[in-house]
Amino acid sequence: MTAHGATSEGTMLGKGTASTPQEPSTPTSASSETETETGRERERETTTSTELSEIFFVDNSRRKQSIKIQVKLCPEGVYLRRETDEDDHINEQLIRIDDIIGSRYGPRLKKRARGGLNSCKNPNGPGQEAAPEPDSDHSAYLYIYAYLKKEKPLRRVQTLRILRFRSSNDYGVNLQTAETWHHTIRKHKQDSGCSSPADAGKQLLILLNPKSGSGKGRELFQKQVAPLLTEAEAQYDLQITTHPQYAKEFVRTRKDLLERYSGIVVASGDGLFYEVLNGLMERMDWRRACRELPLGIIPCGSGNGLAKSVAHHCNEPYEPKPILHATLTCIAGKSTPMDVVRIEVAPRDKHLVMYSFLSVGWGLIADIDIESERLRSIGAQRFTLWAIKRLITLRTYKGKVYYLLPNNSNNKKDEPPVETAKEARETPVVPPPIRSSLPLNALNEFKDLPEEDELGDHDHDSDQFADAISMDRSVYRQNVDSWHSAMSRRTAYYSLGGPSLRSNRSRMSITQRIEAANAEFAEVVPAGTIPGLQLPLPASEGWVCEEGDFVMVHAAYTTHLSSDVFFAPESRLNDGLIYLVIIRSGVSRHQLLNFMLSLNTGTHLPIGEDPFIKVVACRAFRIEPQSSDGILVVDGERVDYGPIQAEVMPGLINVMTTSGQ
Repeated sequence: MTAHGATSEGTMLGKGTASTPQEPSTPTSASSETETETGRERERETTTSTELSEIFFVDNSRRKQSIKIQVKLCPEGVYLRRETDEDDHINEQLIRIDDIIGSRYGPRLKKRARGGLNSCKNPNGPGQEAAPEPDSDHSAYLYIYAYLKKEKPLRRVQTLRILRFRSSNDYGVNLQTAETWHHTIRKHKQDSGCSSPADAGKQLLILLNPKSGSGKGRELFQKQVAPLLTEAEAQYDLQITTHPQYAKEFVRTRKDLLERYSGIVVASGDGLFYEVLNGLMERMDWRRACRELPLGIIPCGSGNGLAKSVAHHCNEPYEPKPILHATLTCIAGKSTPMDVVRIEVAPRDKHLVMYSFLSVGWGLIADIDIESERLRSIGAQRFTLWAIKRLITLRTYKGKVYYLLPNNSNNKKDEPPVETAKEARETPVVPPPIRSSLPLNALNEFKDLPEEDELGDHDHDSDQFADAISMDRSVYRQNVDSWHSAMSRRTAYYSLGGPSLRSNRSRMSITQRIEAANAEFAEVVPAGTIPGLQLPLPASEGWVCEEGDFVMVHAAYTTHLSSDVFFAPESRLNDGLIYLVIIRSGVSRHQLLNFMLSLNTGTHLPIGEDPFIKVVACRAFRIEPQSSDGILVVDGERVDYGPIQAEVMPGLINVMTTSGQ
């Protein structure tokens, strides 16, 4: 960018009032407009290829003078430095690059009601830019959208900075200057670890339940979510669910899911997220899907435990605008591994496996959650009323509860459960298949490759069918005597106690290779590492059994069960732990009342030893009810009553966060 001239015709507006001088530190909702002007020499410095710096002027109509503002764009963000001539007072502000969600350049935007549903296309994408209608002075504008994070109270402050470029009489030159600033902002965001769907050429898949939010799901999306997606230049594909299990079937059967989408966002409650998770886990390429498709949630429903847990993990605000804050999290471009719990139930001699992200409940809280459905018309007060009813007519349930403490791993202390759950078998004729703990992405990356001295002119073979057999370079070796990564250019075989085997170039055809890979992919499913539901749990392997009458057994693996139930304060998204709260018969109603009233603050759990209330951090558990009547819930959804067991699979999926930690 070359030197330009500048004049002072700009104003700085705040809170939508008339033009008044404002500090660069922004109020709750603020916008500022700075204009460049011809006829003056623009002071401009470009210190490096990643930094842009210019001097702008803003009119102060009240004092009839111009305010000089230096705007510097650097990897840390947008730095504004204001100086007045009266007392040489200097005010500075840094808009962090992580707080900037996007920018837009072009002609001046016409004011329109916020919340209008705009196109999901990238406004600056090829063929999407409207014919410019610049001002009479051929100005080009850069709109910088940011949501500044403030403490005490924790909140996000909506901020808009508008830079007006009009140093040339040629609109194209001014537009090119604005475009340079726009792309530099995007580059700095990429360098900071923020991945935008637009950068990858993919869309966000957004699944919206129109009946969520008391039937206002569409309206909430249009007014609160769509404007932020437009500001962030996020291209998205909006799918409206039409019936139960729609989301599950969509993600399970969509063949181009990974090629077309960069992530999946659920705009509803926890129930729809449960559908998406289980749909992904029923795909043949579930490993790759879990690894490459981060999941996000926008709390438009009644049960919003996951959204609140993610906000708590990232130290982000939740109230008073949970939809706004969750949308900012989903477009931040970062993700964090999150535990998934594998659930086994056996109703009516059937064996069912499902995957959970929130909780499993038996007893008091499960009863309140399900039985209060008949009072849904009165809203959230139904939980309070039914909790009072259940405390008056307190129930107990007889049964057994088993749990496995985290320092006992079935003699596999060096192998995390998520790894031992990923088992692979090779096809050569050998004795019975040997179980092996492999990395998360190892199964779809074994490819028969020639030795290095055999490559010759056949290098193109390894890339010809790259889509059929993935070659992720992140594969690492856990046991070099047992197998080799695909990148070692050796075929993976399992050792039988002797030296590792090396193969000659495979004689299989390309079709046979693909069929073999697909067969292996279909065969291997997320398998548990604990005994099956019908098998006993031996104490010799670390299982602890408690038997008797229970008021409640509730397992949680996120901090919040709902937006106002802070159930497991010590839980983390990826700690590999299940927090099991056991309340035995004999507890007083007064103690139970205090327990229920303290759920919103997280102070409900006993500090020391308590004869009736116990908290256990475990990695697996089993509940065996000995009565035929009761309620079991998984992620707030009722399941068939009977024996149930669960095992944590650490870090199996990725959820969208602002921290990326």
